Amino acid sequence: MSSVVASSLLEIHRVAIVDDDTEQAEVMSLWLEEANFQPIIIRTDRPFEQPQDVVELIRTQAEAAVCDHRLTHHRFSVFNGAELSASLFDSRIPNILTTQYVDMDVDVSIRKWRHKIPVVLSRDETDADSITLGLLKSSNEILGQLSTGRRPHKALLRVTDVGRDGEAPVVDVIIPSWNPLRAVRFPLSLIPVELQQSVSAGTRLFAYVNIGAEESQDLYFDSFELAPEPDINDGLA
Repeated sequence: MSSVVASSLLEIHRVAIVDDDTEQAEVMSLWLEEANFQPIIIRTDRPFEQPQDVVELIRTQAEAAVCDHRLTHHRFSVFNGAELSASLFDSRIPNILTTQYVDMDVDVSIRKWRHKIPVVLSRDETDADSITLGLLKSSNEILGQLSTGRRPHKALLRVTDVGRDGEAPVVDVIIPSWNPLRAVRFPLSLIPVELQQSVSAGTRLFAYVNIGAEESQDLYFDSFELAPEPDINDGLA
């Protein structure tokens, strides 16, 4: 471990817990104590309106944070934890996003912000070791030291379907350079508005994707552009 990375983790003493479930917040507090961090549970009497309000509160109380994804059920906030996690990343505050709904939320509400969320932990993966490693990974990425699975590469996407996931318009794509046999879903809103009308089954796009990711839930998409139509003579069509 480099001295720069090691020192970045050693600077983390207090870790804020952002969770609208009081019991889950207490459980997380115990995991943080086992990992030798001081837990700071963030509480509120009324829903937070903006992620930045929570960011500024955390900044005054802690050096890092662990955020639950679903924060609206008990009127903690009007936004979800993924958006807060991305805002914390923008503010250079190491953080981990946790959820017990990975399979349900990863394609849309988490994927929308995934390029700014270094670590997503399922509740059943969370313990003292995974928290420590997660905060280290998040600290590294803030310093610009991305792991192989988080580095973006320009990749070709082939759209297989455009539909809806609940109320959200979504796009299903194949990423040949990641896995040519597995479709991945993301919200249509990630694609620039001026390109969205051009996207349908069969459309080819370029985007920056972390194709080194081992699991589909860890993929993110950024900087979309339309790809040229395939040339039947180049052997790639």
